[in-house]
Amino acid sequence: MIEWLRHLASDDFGKTIITVSGTLVAVALGAFLGTFKDVWIESGKRKRLAWLTAVRLTVILDKYVDNCLANVQDTGEYDHENVRHTKVPQPELEYPADLGWTSLHRQLMYAAFRLKVEHDSVESGLDFIGVEIAFPPDYEEYYEEKSVMFSQQGLVALELIRSLKDHYDVPTADRKAYDPRDTLNRKLDERRKLDEERAV
Repeated sequence: MIEWLRHLASDDFGKTIITVSGTLVAVALGAFLGTFKDVWIESGKRKRLAWLTAVRLTVILDKYVDNCLANVQDTGEYDHENVRHTKVPQPELEYPADLGWTSLHRQLMYAAFRLKVEHDSVESGLDFIGVEIAFPPDYEEYYEEKSVMFSQQGLVALELIRSLKDHYDVPTADRKAYDPRDTLNRKLDERRKLDEERAV
């Protein structure tokens, strides 16, 4: 091989071929390295955006879980006319318009959208129950359904938080002292037992 290259380089034509070939290889290598660098930088940016999006979403969901828990525990209070009123506002779930959704894993993005759809459905359902089914002074049906619905929502949100943490290693709320799952699951268990008793 080396002998062949020496023979080729011995005349002007061979030198031209080697020069042109070397130039083409250098240009191709430069283009490849440039493309690789761009892809590598873009990949890094995308990973950082995904992590930041996951962090922002986790903060929103942590607050939502806390608000769901407060609603589950809210048994209301009575005014001077002995009419029952809620002590805490219903949870809100709004996502910022600039959240980098497309950077997230598709299943996690879908789960977040699905949670929002279910939240809106819970709001509509509770509005209907509060106006059409539950009656003063106790509004018992409203409080029963509210605790069940927000227990379910809180558990779904906690599962999504866990998935975001597993997938992106994002920080989450410190819940070592108290796990809301205990209260949320207990409330659903109480409802199941009540439904079984009513069915008898």
